[in-house]
Amino acid sequence: MFAENVPKYTKTMKLPALIAAFLTLVCQSAFPVFAQPPAAAYYLHPRHADDIPLSRYAERRSKVLSTMSPKSLAVFFAAEVRNRQNDVDYEYRQSSDFWYLCGFPESESSLVLIPGGIVLPKTLDSTGARHDALLFVKKRDLYLEMRSGSITGADRAKTMYGIMTLENVNFASVLGTLLQPEDSTLKRDTVFVTTFPTSAVVEPLSGETVNIERESRLRLQKQYPRAVIRSQKRLLADMRQIKDADELRLLRKAIDISLAGHREAIAQTKPKAYEYEIEAAMEGAFKRLGAEDVGYPSIIGAGANSCILHYTFSRRQAEAGEVLLMDCGAEYHGYTADITRTIPVSGKFSPEQREIYNLVYAAQEAAIKEYRKGVDWRLPHSKAVDVIRTGLIKLGVITNPDDYKLYFPHGSVHYIGLDVHDAGNYATFQPNMILTCEPGIYIPAGSACDKKWWDIGVRIEDDVLVTDGEPVIVSAALPRTAEGIEAMMKAAAAQPTKLPSKKR
Repeated sequence: MFAENVPKYTKTMKLPALIAAFLTLVCQSAFPVFAQPPAAAYYLHPRHADDIPLSRYAERRSKVLSTMSPKSLAVFFAAEVRNRQNDVDYEYRQSSDFWYLCGFPESESSLVLIPGGIVLPKTLDSTGARHDALLFVKKRDLYLEMRSGSITGADRAKTMYGIMTLENVNFASVLGTLLQPEDSTLKRDTVFVTTFPTSAVVEPLSGETVNIERESRLRLQKQYPRAVIRSQKRLLADMRQIKDADELRLLRKAIDISLAGHREAIAQTKPKAYEYEIEAAMEGAFKRLGAEDVGYPSIIGAGANSCILHYTFSRRQAEAGEVLLMDCGAEYHGYTADITRTIPVSGKFSPEQREIYNLVYAAQEAAIKEYRKGVDWRLPHSKAVDVIRTGLIKLGVITNPDDYKLYFPHGSVHYIGLDVHDAGNYATFQPNMILTCEPGIYIPAGSACDKKWWDIGVRIEDDVLVTDGEPVIVSAALPRTAEGIEAMMKAAAAQPTKLPSKKR
């Protein structure tokens, strides 16, 4: 690869020449050097037609600005690129808070919000306009664009995202102008730093945690001693927990894609199928239907693995007579669903599996009824606990009421949105919150109960929208009852495999 100019080996070639030829091959293969055409242009990914409108991002920034004092400013950072191994990075995913306020998808970027605004030097902005929001982005580099794709750059970002944009090399000087202006009456004394890409890392030799956020604050404090560094996480959580119309639209899309993925995975489930085959069916449907990614690592656990809450290894075969737990959600334009179904690998639940499944379903039904305006967020989980505790005693799985925790060891309510465990204040339910309801029972082998219950893990999870009236189960199109699950599997087995396709 890229080695067309390497000298060919001959019997008369001496060792130094052979080494030189080898090194040339290695260097050209790993680090090819190309001359860039003077007007090279690479495909710039446009904003999607169904993206969050730019006006919505402006509204969110205005809301944040309205809560800040005239003597403050706020800084939001993009996520950094994370290394997978050696010279390979993980696929990039933007910081949720940063994304929420501007929708800009690239790393090495930052957003500064400035109450009252700032007039930039003429060298940076010849218009003389006052800006209360500044986006800093990386400079275009044709070599990097050739390797990894187009970089938007400041000029194009300003047009595409409706915000004053500068190259990030200007960040430090603009921050200094805000914190130490020539006119002392314009000095800012409070800096809100809401999200650091990585808050802490563990130093491997000592095992000590290095807190990046604290170190950054200390360095900034040293440079600007009179500045107060504060967090704004609570404000962003309060905003993000209530979904606007555009967010609900994207969440419904993510949920619909996820439901199709679950149906495809269910259709592929049969005895001797590997967990990874079922996972491939699930995630393949996500991609075909336009999801950019999964919202979290897919959980596909058969038999004993159904009792592991966050099992992601996916290498075991599913055997006849077992249950299969699938907790998977698609991410669409940054918003993720979170849905779980538990199914019988053979198509029919055993009597014991059905008892546990029906108990979890009853707990979920009792909990969902409480997703109402003004209700304390802890009440649905409490209702689910009551049902499961009573049911496990009745089945003889436990005798001590407190032992329900052995088999229902997790919470069952959390927000979804830009994160699968989305930001929120966890107080009372309000309209346009969308949260999960996910009770479960997990009885691993070796538990202190009859062996007939062992290796049964059941979780049922749906995404529920709080309204001014009745709660809405947004994921209700995918059957939840034991009978509905069995009927769906029977129908799928009778039909030839048909892959879902994206509507155009």
